[in-house]
Amino acid sequence: MFGRIASRLASSVSRRAALAAGAATGAAAFAYVAEAKATSIDVNQAIAYPTILDVVGYPAPPKDVLGDLSKLDAQPVNPKGTVYLVEVRGGLDKRADGLGHRSDSIPICNAVIAEGYKCIPVFYSDATYDKIETLLKEADGVIVRVNPGVVDGVTNSKLDGLLRNINKAGIPCMAQPDVQLRMGAKDSLVSIRNLACGMPDTYAYYEIPEMYKTFPETIKDGPRVMKQNRGSQGEGIWICKRADGQYGAPITDNTVLDLMEAVDNHKEQKTVKEFMKFCEQYIIGENGQIVDQRFLPRIVEGEVRCLNIFDETVELIHKKPAEGGLSATLGSGATYTTYTPDAPEFKNLIDAFYADKPNIMASFHLPDEPFPLIWTADFITGPKDANGMDTFFVGEFNCSCVGISKQLYLCPRVAKAVGRVVEGARAKRN
Repeated sequence: MFGRIASRLASSVSRRAALAAGAATGAAAFAYVAEAKATSIDVNQAIAYPTILDVVGYPAPPKDVLGDLSKLDAQPVNPKGTVYLVEVRGGLDKRADGLGHRSDSIPICNAVIAEGYKCIPVFYSDATYDKIETLLKEADGVIVRVNPGVVDGVTNSKLDGLLRNINKAGIPCMAQPDVQLRMGAKDSLVSIRNLACGMPDTYAYYEIPEMYKTFPETIKDGPRVMKQNRGSQGEGIWICKRADGQYGAPITDNTVLDLMEAVDNHKEQKTVKEFMKFCEQYIIGENGQIVDQRFLPRIVEGEVRCLNIFDETVELIHKKPAEGGLSATLGSGATYTTYTPDAPEFKNLIDAFYADKPNIMASFHLPDEPFPLIWTADFITGPKDANGMDTFFVGEFNCSCVGISKQLYLCPRVAKAVGRVVEGARAKRN
């Protein structure tokens, strides 16, 4: 239907030129909207469609995978390539200012367009699987902006399978599901334990007996942090200390632990046995696991989030907990301060992080995969080194649809990274 409408409206070369230039006002656009009113095409979408239809030599994506494109810029007439940004309809990450999209989706697309690529946001659903697959197979790159969670009409495993297949075909998905799974899971901290940013005494429990065997030994000798795999706001992250403070002394099932949950800094007491029984819930179920990591007491000074675009660290955010607390979430009262990567107080962190970067993806057994397009690493301050400099250790990675709606000024850098990934993949295919 779109092709027929476009061909009727674009009957002259002059009109095609006007539409290709993104002329969404004037007689041509009003004629287009008038035609759209006689069909089921949304008027706001119709104003934008001339920039992406076959009037400029592009195939028209099916209407049911498109949303409101009224803020999408005109596409280049001779693009360097085609990039699709994949989203899903609905979910907690959508805001009114995004017109049904994530707030940062259209700005990212417009930045990629400014780099010379055709870039269109499309909505995946199980019902449109075949249509999305057809589009992605012809793409040069795919930006994945799907927030983990339950969304009506979307089976996560089905979408993940599609993206894996596209990625295996040499079309880079940024980031593909295996990267998100291995880097975003809490046991990524085990994968990096031999890097400078990791701690060697970090363990993961995938089976309940493993926890019952190892946790009593780790908590015997010092405070620990137990982290469930699910959640991102501190829920299920427990700071564990011996109530008697007698580290190194024998421990039993009845040894009492002082516990604090990071989500809201509330405190509890349980015996070792009671706490392990409580933690069984975190191991049961799909992707269930617990990571057991050494507690770093300087967490009271906060965390330093490194915001990364591809292989470049672009911003540091110091997240300082509320007085007397340990949680660095905004909901718990933490305050956030932004720094540039060249801030002298974090030179030691940046130097060590860049030294580790060539080995990070290999540590996840993904040596041939590029870094995620947008990702974060949260560092906790450790003890000072022999030269009196602060050390820093990663407490968490996040690469599952990290938002930049409050940092839209970074979109051009995201777009340049997209270009690097697309051209790198193209070079490999050739």
